[in-house]
Amino acid sequence: MSDPKRTKETDLAKTQEFPAARSRVDDSEKFLAEQQRIKEMIAANAPLQEILSELLLLIEAQSPEMIGSILLLSDDGNHVQHAVAPSLPENYVKVIDGRPIGPKHGSCGTAMFRGKPVIVSDIATDPLWEEYRGFASAIGVAACWSTPIMSSKGKVLGSFAMYYREPRTPTGEESHLTNVATKLAGQAIEHHAHKKSKS
Repeated sequence: MSDPKRTKETDLAKTQEFPAARSRVDDSEKFLAEQQRIKEMIAANAPLQEILSELLLLIEAQSPEMIGSILLLSDDGNHVQHAVAPSLPENYVKVIDGRPIGPKHGSCGTAMFRGKPVIVSDIATDPLWEEYRGFASAIGVAACWSTPIMSSKGKVLGSFAMYYREPRTPTGEESHLTNVATKLAGQAIEHHAHKKSKS
């Protein structure tokens, strides 16, 4: 006989899909130009943290109610490593940095573990956030969607997260922003790793 509690947890924790990406009608020339600027920073070998910070601020500017974060997968492949999160409190960043990835490790640790997006629309009720719920509540975030950042060969490099202060699910426009962020972040991380391996 199935365990009702276990079934409920499985339903809540299952991987959801982002809606089809929809580019905003007002995707301005400025937004496109800023993406090109990020690519030029990558080609010019700018510091990785600087590139990712500029990228995150660019994405946040397109969706002012969103708080962004980029984490890297540690060298051992088992932990999250803080990269940039300019709008998150430093004490929260310190709590998350170095935590293990796994099947129930918030949105980011789970997304890296699964290699698939993890959409938590309500942190207060989702079992993936059981160990981290108090930390999220303390800084006033109620939803977190995380998408793995992948290499050109399909390897997980890190994660891009969108935090919100109220429970919510993503729209097609937010899927579009996620695609832009993860693609550029992947290029930057991969380029940095390649350059580092040759030094």
